[in-house]
Amino acid sequence: MSNKKSIKDFNIYSKKFYKKGNKTLKRSLAVFFTSLGATLILLVIAGTIILHSFLGQIERNPFDPGNIKIPESAKDVYEGQDVVNIALYGIDSRYVDEPSRSDAIMILTIDRKHKKIKMTSIARDTYVDILGHGKDKITHAYIFGGPELALNSLNSAFNLNITDYVTANFWALAKIIDYVGGVEIDVDSAEMRDLNANYIPYMNKMGITCDYIKEPGLQLLSGGQAVAYCRVRHVGGDVMRGERQREVLMAMYDDVKDLNPLKYPALISLILEECSTSMTNSEILSIATWAATNMNSLKFETLGMPTSELDKGGQMMNGVWYYVYDLEKAAKVIENFILENGDENEQGEQSA
Repeated sequence: MSNKKSIKDFNIYSKKFYKKGNKTLKRSLAVFFTSLGATLILLVIAGTIILHSFLGQIERNPFDPGNIKIPESAKDVYEGQDVVNIALYGIDSRYVDEPSRSDAIMILTIDRKHKKIKMTSIARDTYVDILGHGKDKITHAYIFGGPELALNSLNSAFNLNITDYVTANFWALAKIIDYVGGVEIDVDSAEMRDLNANYIPYMNKMGITCDYIKEPGLQLLSGGQAVAYCRVRHVGGDVMRGERQREVLMAMYDDVKDLNPLKYPALISLILEECSTSMTNSEILSIATWAATNMNSLKFETLGMPTSELDKGGQMMNGVWYYVYDLEKAAKVIENFILENGDENEQGEQSA
């Protein structure tokens, strides 16, 4: 007679085994799962505490909600839609609290319905009405009245419902890009000449080490080189400048997705300490959790304003050049891009 026992005899998950009862094992399993649950709870609590400590590094500038003006027509368009629109401002200063023009103006859209992050850049020379200051370039709204006036000007000009903003300076961007290992950008010959003649020398003068570009083509740019690339204006004008800024941000996004998770805490700290925002911790955590949960399936789409259909080349007024285009049509193009309720040709120009 064989001494071998079947696998079934040792199967602790078999009905027979539990019918016989094994109080010791049951107690062990209960202790195991209780300990596991307690550990997970502690990790969640620890993670929340760490995140809140990071968020404490952000400079806060909350608004009086009554000071933010949203057009009634914008409420009709965006109310009830599963999207969040946030204004992003890149300012031309060494510190986020210095008075400055908004050198980059973008609308960040968190589109939970379609699992997309969308970015709309607005040409800084766009001719709009700035409350209390008459018609002027939209870039001047920030220096006239800070992010509050800048938001109201943006909402009014493009029929938007934005109530929050994030501001960062271009110099901080260089540090962040260096931390993620640089960004891969295709630099053409004209851009290279402008970079080497104007922007790279300026970066070095401002104390940010920046090597000259040796040849055109696809290449890895350092933080200083990438910021210089974002600032190029003599090639393609203001619209192309916005496209370059979106290109760099998209490249950064790709780098972050491939970054070693152990480097995330320092990256988060680096980003947050260089930002100013009106958003609450719970709002930031909600977006961050959604983005992290959907990281592998998220799509990234961008739009530049004015589009080629709206771009009439701008015009000179009293010796000053402005981008003058149909803002009502522009608002509709942005609405269709954000909500995906219009012509597919009006959707994002790029995606990743």
